[in-house]
Amino acid sequence: MELHKALVHLTGPTGTIAVDGTRLKGVRDVTIRGGLDQDGPATLTVDLALDLAVVDGQVVTQVPEDTAAALVALGWSQPA
Repeated sequence: MELHKALVHLTGPTGTIAVDGTRLKGVRDVTIRGGLDQDGPATLTVDLALDLAVVDGQVVTQVPEDTAAALVALGWSQPA
């Protein structure tokens, strides 16, 4: 498992989250487990607000740049 640098700044009901210097947008929920007194690094789980749709036909799909940057920061590779 690859480690990433995370910056989590929560200010009440709002805040910012960045992974490897990329600010994540559309964050609905964040959970941090482990860390300080436990063996190994903390685990950051981020729930992104992604739209769901049903399409019956051919389409061209695109991932917005902000979403792609967030996914790449989390280790995703865009398919060819």
